[in-house]
Amino acid sequence: MSTIPEHTDGAAPADSLLAWTTRPASLTLPDFHLSAEELRSTLAAVLTQFQQDLEAIASDESPADFYNTVVALEKAMEPLRRLFAVAGVLQGSAHTDDNSDALAEIDAELSSAFLGVELNSALFNRLEAINDASLLPEDRRHLQLLLADFIRAGARLDDDGKKRVEAVSAELTRLENRFANTVLAETNASAFVIERGGPYSPDGLTEAQLAAAAAQAQERGVDGWVLPLESTTVQPPAESLTDPETRSALFAASADRCSRGGEGDTRGLVADITALRAALAGVLGYSSFSEYAIEPQQAGNPEQASSLLISLLEPANQQLQRELDTIEKTAQPQRLAAEDIPFWLRRVGSQLYGIDHSEISKYFEFNRVLHDGVFYAASVLYGLSFENVTDRFAGRLWDETVTVWEISEGAKVLGLVCIDPYTRPSKRGGAWMAELVTGARLTGEQPIITMTMNVPRPAPGEPALLSLDDVNTLFHEFGHVWHGLFADSTYPSRAGTSVPRDYVEFPSQLNEMWMLHPDVLPNYARHITTGEPLPESLVEQIKQAQKFGQGFGTIEYLAAALLDLSWHGLEPGEQVEAVLDFESEVLSAAGFSPSVQPRYRSPYFMHAFSFGYAAGYYSYLWSEQLAAYVSEWFDQQGGLKAESGQAFRRSILAPGFSVDPEQAITQFFGEQPTVDPLLRRRGLPTREQTQAEVPAGSPADTSAPAGSPAQAPAETHSEAPREI
Repeated sequence: MSTIPEHTDGAAPADSLLAWTTRPASLTLPDFHLSAEELRSTLAAVLTQFQQDLEAIASDESPADFYNTVVALEKAMEPLRRLFAVAGVLQGSAHTDDNSDALAEIDAELSSAFLGVELNSALFNRLEAINDASLLPEDRRHLQLLLADFIRAGARLDDDGKKRVEAVSAELTRLENRFANTVLAETNASAFVIERGGPYSPDGLTEAQLAAAAAQAQERGVDGWVLPLESTTVQPPAESLTDPETRSALFAASADRCSRGGEGDTRGLVADITALRAALAGVLGYSSFSEYAIEPQQAGNPEQASSLLISLLEPANQQLQRELDTIEKTAQPQRLAAEDIPFWLRRVGSQLYGIDHSEISKYFEFNRVLHDGVFYAASVLYGLSFENVTDRFAGRLWDETVTVWEISEGAKVLGLVCIDPYTRPSKRGGAWMAELVTGARLTGEQPIITMTMNVPRPAPGEPALLSLDDVNTLFHEFGHVWHGLFADSTYPSRAGTSVPRDYVEFPSQLNEMWMLHPDVLPNYARHITTGEPLPESLVEQIKQAQKFGQGFGTIEYLAAALLDLSWHGLEPGEQVEAVLDFESEVLSAAGFSPSVQPRYRSPYFMHAFSFGYAAGYYSYLWSEQLAAYVSEWFDQQGGLKAESGQAFRRSILAPGFSVDPEQAITQFFGEQPTVDPLLRRRGLPTREQTQAEVPAGSPADTSAPAGSPAQAPAETHSEAPREI
């Protein structure tokens, strides 16, 4: 079965992408400087071999058993996963006009191949014929999940139904790629320009922000400063800019992108994508795409997902009102529009708690945070050691700023992590982890992982200073890294982070707890010039200041999550043409104030319309509920302790999806979490506090009437590698 032989006339060159995708990776990396021609030729060769293997498995005349069908299929699909992962790195971090079309072809062809597997009648019949009575528990679970995946994809449909699924899925892949590329291009084109002597002012930006903005301006030939847009509605510089008109213009540049008409407008794509997803759900027997997408998740159905969101709405609204009242009393601003709230939250929070964010960032230099913070915590918890092996891959990486780390436990090498920290025009916004190679016993492979951020690149010779949000993001993404690194499952498709969306964010959000933990913070928070540690007096003030603004932050998240569920609550046959009107109606019906915009508005909501998180943005909150509970457990066990870390790693992280996550949690902790630790983590009123403050007989009614845009609510993935 399927690897391309090394010593034949048609063998792939040893250093080619084709060789890397079809032979053991063995902790090597491909050369990422790939031409469109090599991408296409690799795709053709991989697909040809895969179709031969698939035909051999499906038409095998011997009785179907676990090895000749399930194991054979798992092995045959590995080269496709590898190629998809390489294309994902280029698509997200090194996207150019030269490779754009080839990457879109890879996405379309591999997505079609993955779906074709699940719609293959002969293969499905063989899977159903396997007797699982004598299988080991992990093998039996894998077979049962595989059958469920096939059925959900449409394996039991008639030929016409399957053709409809294939046609709609192919069109969705095309539109989702177009959406992603358009958002990237429009976000780059919408970078906010402050010309020297012009109407806008950079006053209030930190020294590091000014230097980075000046460097961006120089690259673009602008006399002044350029602020590249990030993926969210609220832009980080908005917290610092003192001029109201500059804040307004920056807010408009961000919030109005992809909805100004022309080639950069994605509203038509949003309408078409959501209508097609609803149609696909209908063909598969579901009432909405949200019902289809959430069925295999931990939440199980849209009502459960929505219930958690709604349970936080009233506490978050209460906290937001307290925050706005505090701003009014403390600062008495002349204007408090949507674009002003982040600035005044930062300004008033700093005044209340004595925080100077520009000074605090000098204690968080990127490399020190990485080595003495993230790596240190993992070395104590999990017994890891780290070696920079970037030179081993000189000239092969997709950008000169990428570093590669070999991670070991004692004498055993566990895997590689490629770290890509800085923003650039060829990279989309946000931060994510992805697996180039998934560690699994079946393949004998060790994990190769990428961790990507969008920290503003410092001027030459200057240190990269992180905001508190950046530090939190770094710890968060490495929670995903540990989850992938510790993979100890037999099958790649169930290993590492190949778990439900609303569970995969739990390890990452849990890892955030070490950012300000007293067992970790003193080890890495040191002043960039003096080397002095962050004063203890400031630590508690930072914690309190972080909670000031949680009402706002929670509301903007809830708005985006509810919007996602509502878009995917459309019934088959429905199509929304007025995208922004629909958005306004959903948020108004649910009781959201127009003074707080969603974290992502529909026209640039990549999670919902491109990332594989369709009807899944609620997942971050679902996972955080579990993370909040487990962080309290770690503290009860004494904090940063190897005994706790190793037990958690063995029972929760390592098994991946080879065990049921809910059962693993219950077995390890003895219970399932409640929402109260989550409320405490966010500094929101607990249920008891909320009930005490709502007058008897007048609870807030957050339900939506039947048929309203918010009815459906009442941070992918089949075989394709997922970014998280």
